[in-house]
Amino acid sequence: MARDNKKPKQKLSRIFSNNLRIIAKVARMTPDYFISVILEGIVWGMINSVEAVFTFRLFDALDAGKSFSEVALIIAAMAGFYLIAYALDAWYWQYYNPLLRRKLELKLHRELFDKAQTLDVSCYDDPAFYNDFVWAMDEAGQRAYDVMFDIGKLINRLVAAGTLFTLIFTIDVPVAVILLSTSILFVVINQIANKVHFDQEKERKPLNRVRDYINRVFHLADYAKEIRISHVTDLLIEDIDENTEKQIAVSIKYGKKYFILFGLCYSVLSNIVYYAVLFYMFVQLLHGNVLVGAFAASVSMIWRVRWMLEDLVERLTKFPRHSLFLEKYYGFLAYRPTLVSGEEEVPPFASLEMRNVSFTYDFSNKPRYEFHDADYKPPEGEGGRGDALRHVDLTLKRGEKIAIVGYNGAGKTTLIKLLMRLYDPTEGQVLWNGRDVREYDTEEYRARIGTVFQDFRIFAASVGENVMNGHYDPAQDEETVRRALDAAGFTEKLGELERGIDTTLTREFDDKGTNLSGGEAQKVAIARVFAKPFELIIMDEPSSALDPVAEYELNQAILRYAADKTVIFISHRLSTTRMADRIYMFAGGELSEVGSHEELMANNGKYAEMFRLQAEKYQTE
Repeated sequence: MARDNKKPKQKLSRIFSNNLRIIAKVARMTPDYFISVILEGIVWGMINSVEAVFTFRLFDALDAGKSFSEVALIIAAMAGFYLIAYALDAWYWQYYNPLLRRKLELKLHRELFDKAQTLDVSCYDDPAFYNDFVWAMDEAGQRAYDVMFDIGKLINRLVAAGTLFTLIFTIDVPVAVILLSTSILFVVINQIANKVHFDQEKERKPLNRVRDYINRVFHLADYAKEIRISHVTDLLIEDIDENTEKQIAVSIKYGKKYFILFGLCYSVLSNIVYYAVLFYMFVQLLHGNVLVGAFAASVSMIWRVRWMLEDLVERLTKFPRHSLFLEKYYGFLAYRPTLVSGEEEVPPFASLEMRNVSFTYDFSNKPRYEFHDADYKPPEGEGGRGDALRHVDLTLKRGEKIAIVGYNGAGKTTLIKLLMRLYDPTEGQVLWNGRDVREYDTEEYRARIGTVFQDFRIFAASVGENVMNGHYDPAQDEETVRRALDAAGFTEKLGELERGIDTTLTREFDDKGTNLSGGEAQKVAIARVFAKPFELIIMDEPSSALDPVAEYELNQAILRYAADKTVIFISHRLSTTRMADRIYMFAGGELSEVGSHEELMANNGKYAEMFRLQAEKYQTE
């Protein structure tokens, strides 16, 4: 997506097109909502017109000296009409409209969720794109509703204003001309205000993200222990104070502009026009050009027309603002992944190779709280830009067990993302059975690989659904899930759960759910690779949350389960390396050593040094 820092410029055709697209989408997704908005606008426009006619008829009857019964009949008709109208209005806005709006929001967000699944993982490393992503998620439902709401009110005001202007032209032509001329000035003022509002929201968005992050830290249970035993709260409070100062500065900056536009130009102008027209009509009354009743009705009607015109202008000038926000939304939906799937079927696994693979991250413009790769630490002096991997050659054949080891920041997790084709190499190739993985159907390719990530996630779903990583059918999947949990060492904990496999994990949406410890959650995540017949298994720090005994038991379980499977172990703890056929030692993004445990110990290099340090630690413990 192309970006620049210039203020958005919009042609009238672009404004019309952007708003028309969202209106057409609403009509397609929720035709009942679209029709109801149009009908409500027409009906209430007529109702507002009828009110003016009633008022005019009432004062006309008084001027003409009509009888009490005739005047009372007009009042009774007015009362009955509005009793029915407001009852229907309450039903529509308090019951029917909210239902339809919720239906629309769900469909719009479903579309965004589907789109989010197609994003390149690298998009989350791009602050500008991530801001647009958050913006689209936050704005989509509300913006579509705002456009339709303004369409309904616009129709309402047009129908009512048409009737009212017709009546005013019959009373006094100069007054009608003055009101129309003033409306043009209001259009200009609101157009300028729309751009100011957009710029303000754009400037506030990154500040709001920092604020939201700090809010989450203080209210999520995940952070509760850390913030009570550390001084990180001092840092966060300093950050929120700094953020607040920036928010205030933005408010002052744009508040001055709003004051000039609305406090001076808009309000002063509208009041001058209103009282000038009122004085003009009073002069007409003194000269006998209008009767007292007609004067009272006209003043009331002029006030209503003034309000109608101002609101009509405000509605019209909102559409350019809607268009500016919709540009972000359409830009997000129009994004095309750079990581494009191939079309070839993926053959049964025989070998996996990385040939002269390099990969570069660019974090040079990342804000403080932006997502970043957990494994990569930018080299010093490069402003957050550097090679995560450089010229890596690696080969894995069917049935082999290999270990990829190194200290934090060595490039291990980046390597896994390349093998999974979450990223494409900056240079070189990843080959499956000797063929570039970019030629294969990406979804099918990833489905062949079972992975436990270092930063795995447990979802607010049942144990069964978490293990199956999706739908869980007790009739078909229960035995599979139990075997997988048993292999992962979770059987004892499962027996403690009142609802067993049907127990909801986390208490996010279920008060009867359970929160697992770090080691227990990791076992559930590991069970996922045991539950399906993956051809290649990648274990990224599979035992990081386990004690040495549990780690040993897990390694033995993996060996039993994956005796005939291909396994890649990623770790900076070397207790798993003895069972590997081959070990790849990474340091600073480069492959520094390759060999078996015995060969690397004999080589007495970085691997041997790392192994001895960890062995001494275990012996001490």
